[in-house]
Amino acid sequence: MKTVYWQLTLGDTIDQSIPIDYIDPPERFAKNYDMGYEHAKCPAWKEYGKNTWLVRSPFDIKFTVESQTKIIHSALRPEAQFQIFDQMPNWYDNEYPEVQIKYLLSLWTKSKDVWVEQVPHPLLSRYGLELVPATFPISVWFRPLSVGVKILDVDRQISIPKGLPLYYFRLYSQRSKSNFELVHKPPTEEIKQEGIMNMRLKVFSKFDSWGLIEKRVEKESKCPFKFMWNK
Repeated sequence: MKTVYWQLTLGDTIDQSIPIDYIDPPERFAKNYDMGYEHAKCPAWKEYGKNTWLVRSPFDIKFTVESQTKIIHSALRPEAQFQIFDQMPNWYDNEYPEVQIKYLLSLWTKSKDVWVEQVPHPLLSRYGLELVPATFPISVWFRPLSVGVKILDVDRQISIPKGLPLYYFRLYSQRSKSNFELVHKPPTEEIKQEGIMNMRLKVFSKFDSWGLIEKRVEKESKCPFKFMWNK
């Protein structure tokens, strides 16, 4: 069993926490699920779900993207809107505008070979948003998960109620069959500093981080006793 620690925060940095008894903590995939469905008896479905958790919206989020002005209007105060929506310079260059909602899930671990996969919850698209999926190894690369979305419905208000499922995240190992437990614990100062360095690299050299991640994964996978086999 591998232990992964978590913390949910809201805003630009992972220090901007909100009361833990106000938010919904990550919940198990099958919690409150109607197990009467035939597929719920399937071993493959159970295998996928046993290391999968659900993240819900922490509060009501209402906003509109105007196609003419390319401006986001929301019911939030200006300072709150600035903190929750991250708009890249080219956020409206394609068919659908894309933003990051900065409801941040920090995952960190002391174990090796631990990856996270962020996948859409089907309900979200009914509310005019499409989650952008991703996967990366949290055992060698600390960075929080945000809610990156394509905005499917422009020029009308999008209303995300508190408690709406935003996405699933699944923990897995590439080199072994592992199970995981999730424990609430804020990142240490050392982990935070690592995250700051990782994010600075992404700011100044946007897509070079993946090459560094691959090097770290390769280093992590090497057996420390391999030199004994070469004698």
